[in-house]
Amino acid sequence: MVLRIVLAFFLVCPFVVAEDYELQATVQTPDITFESEKDIGLWARFHFAIHTENFDRTREFYRQLGFTGGISGFPLTNTHAMARALGMFEECQYELAKGEVLLFPGAENTTGIDLLQWRSPFNAEPPYAEPNHLGMAYATLMTTDLIADYQFLKNKGGEFLSEPYGAPGNRFVFMRDPEGVFLKLEESAIPRSNDKIASTHIVGMPYIGINVSDIETSIRFYQRFGYTHIRRINEQTLSTEEAAAWGFKGPARYRGADVAITRGDRHRLRLLEWLEPLNSEPAYPPPINHKGINRLALTVPDVERAVTILKKQNVPFLSEIAPCCSGTDSDTGGIVHAIDPDGVFLELVGNLKPRPVPPQPESCPPLEIRYPD
Repeated sequence: MVLRIVLAFFLVCPFVVAEDYELQATVQTPDITFESEKDIGLWARFHFAIHTENFDRTREFYRQLGFTGGISGFPLTNTHAMARALGMFEECQYELAKGEVLLFPGAENTTGIDLLQWRSPFNAEPPYAEPNHLGMAYATLMTTDLIADYQFLKNKGGEFLSEPYGAPGNRFVFMRDPEGVFLKLEESAIPRSNDKIASTHIVGMPYIGINVSDIETSIRFYQRFGYTHIRRINEQTLSTEEAAAWGFKGPARYRGADVAITRGDRHRLRLLEWLEPLNSEPAYPPPINHKGINRLALTVPDVERAVTILKKQNVPFLSEIAPCCSGTDSDTGGIVHAIDPDGVFLELVGNLKPRPVPPQPESCPPLEIRYPD
């Protein structure tokens, strides 16, 4: 077991050892046995990213949900190579106002959220207005008492699309965070202990919802990354009440699949192809700085090996690999973003052999790595 942890990403790669189970399960590289020459070694979801205009307000919202842990103190600026990795090709350096990887103590699975407030550049356009937009659409939070959490969060000013829908043990409701990001609260049919959770009955984050234009194309794509456990979701026609719970005023139909990895944290993604109502508007284009839910960070043992394997299978990438993240030649981690068939950014985080810092463009001022006060 490699105890040096690649905390690589929240736009940084310091090395720490943590006692927290979730952090260990997410970023502590285990001994990986590659199953084939095409196996990139994907073993965990580190986090997904949310970009906010008001860090403090959004951070407080997630504390109410149970995200009371976090990792902060990361650099606010970085190299041009790091900016390129986020599709900011014309920027000498990006600049963050605040940021933290939010963690949920006692969660049953990995729940990390990379909460960032960009200073420059930042795209403040509103996030997706409906949960059927192509791209990363929502995160699901599992609760043992949906009604209690619904009432608690509503009293706290939570914005819900409807009242809870379904029967006990099989209910759900959608809400929005302060920036408009969709969160799906889903009730567990299996009783669980939640003694560590003071404010809600949330126990974990079972899956991330991604909307796709063609389910078969997307299944084949995600299989290249290691999502080899496939559970297909046959075409579903939603009742008027259930469609309303998704935020739709008319009929709704979809088909899809849950795809999961079979090692590490065994996380899964829910891929849905919406047939009605159809929203064919593309996912957020680069750079990766749009307000709302953005990239999905995935951990691999060797980022160069993973990129080589995926490029041979015609997987597109946003940029070259960027050493991460001290801005010196001592960095032993790297990041790069693959792009799924519908424009979702999949950040690969992994070990990288140290190398000289890529030079800043000649037109740029000297490199300055700044940290929070």
